[in-house]
Amino acid sequence: MGDEGGPAGAGGGARLRVPAPGRLVGPLWVVTRGSGPPLVLLHGNGEDHHVFDRMVPTLGAGRTLVGVDSRGHGRSPRGDGPLRIATMADDVALVLERLGLVGVDVLGFSDGGNVALELAVRHPAAVGRLVVVGANLDPSGLTAPTSAAVRREHAVVAALARVVPALRVRAERLSLMTRDPCLTRDDVARIAVSSLVVVGERDVVRPEHTRALVDAVPHARLVVVAGAGHMLPRDAPYRLGAVVASFLAAGDAEG
Repeated sequence: MGDEGGPAGAGGGARLRVPAPGRLVGPLWVVTRGSGPPLVLLHGNGEDHHVFDRMVPTLGAGRTLVGVDSRGHGRSPRGDGPLRIATMADDVALVLERLGLVGVDVLGFSDGGNVALELAVRHPAAVGRLVVVGANLDPSGLTAPTSAAVRREHAVVAALARVVPALRVRAERLSLMTRDPCLTRDDVARIAVSSLVVVGERDVVRPEHTRALVDAVPHARLVVVAGAGHMLPRDAPYRLGAVVASFLAAGDAEG
């Protein structure tokens, strides 16, 4: 998402302007673009808000896109305490509070989808509608080859980080995929908002795990993007953007 400042519609009718190229809001770096009802964008592991850049033309029509860099990613500082999905969700909740956003639509990709799920569970009033793309409840949701590859890479990077301090944050990020998230079906069964779960047909999340997630969230529906893998914002941005825009437009019409 391009670093353009702009007004963001907030809960309670308040207005917010995040000047270009963005700024720290509480613990996290935030960028806004456009005007209209806000849509918060949460990126995946090792990325920043720019992973959604190719989706801006589709998602940005009539909406304020609010890009957030997770702690230890992009321009957000590492901060104190553990780097865990639940902690990252609490970070986002604090940012939304600072922005005056209540009951806001949230789109999370990959680990950002996991953060979005945790946000909806831990801070239910913060989320209006929920879209998660390539998300999982726990590490068992990853395919066996993906899990094995992540664990090998983490072992190597963690070993190197002992002598190369610059690699420590990368090692922490990789550890997220080996031990997080830690959600149960009972946890996500408490999500009361309209939800959309999107995966690629060849996603790194196991199909049966995605089905279990959709079945557990009371008001969720599933969209599988044919022929696509995990990196939908990068590799299928227009198809993903159209699916998300349709879901949000349908909710707007009902409202």
